[in-house]
Amino acid sequence: MKNPHLCLSVLLVFSLVWPLQAQDFPVSIEAEYDRLTAKWLEVSDGLKTYDGLSEFCANPNYRNDIITVLEHLHHYDSLVLDLLLDPTANTSDISHHEYKRSLSDIQKLEGDFDMNTFISFLKTSCLTRRDLERDKEDLKKESGIYSYDGQLLMLETQLGKFLKHIDKKVVLVDEHVHKIHPDQIRPLRLLSDN
Repeated sequence: MKNPHLCLSVLLVFSLVWPLQAQDFPVSIEAEYDRLTAKWLEVSDGLKTYDGLSEFCANPNYRNDIITVLEHLHHYDSLVLDLLLDPTANTSDISHHEYKRSLSDIQKLEGDFDMNTFISFLKTSCLTRRDLERDKEDLKKESGIYSYDGQLLMLETQLGKFLKHIDKKVVLVDEHVHKIHPDQIRPLRLLSDN
């Protein structure tokens, strides 16, 4: 090579342009929601245990990974919700019953289990976990639900219930996404377009 700077410049340009070209391919909402649902169910299963909660509370990378998966799920179900609510979208292929149930389940996921609710619940769970660990020796002297093991079981039960509700809604929305095929919804042709 006569000019190493030219070679380096060409490599730099290709490294900057290549990722942009990869984004030109549209992502299927159905396929992406499937992938995210599977990923969510995987991380949710791990988070339902005391060890999973401990990892979530102590490890910012693990915490960010879980939050990112849920954020992406919310992003895609918001896209589907926007498509369903768009008055110019052709939703005539979707039965009225499926349309209403899809709207209801997506709005429930977006409303009752939004990111703020999720983060708030897990923050409270982390604080409870911290208190349990701080008082571990005293709690081991107690019995029943007041013991360390009893408190740990109660925390896991609350965490499991909360995450199961999210799991159920995510799976329901995934099923709706497959029934309504959001990638095939196209804008209606308006009379003024003729």
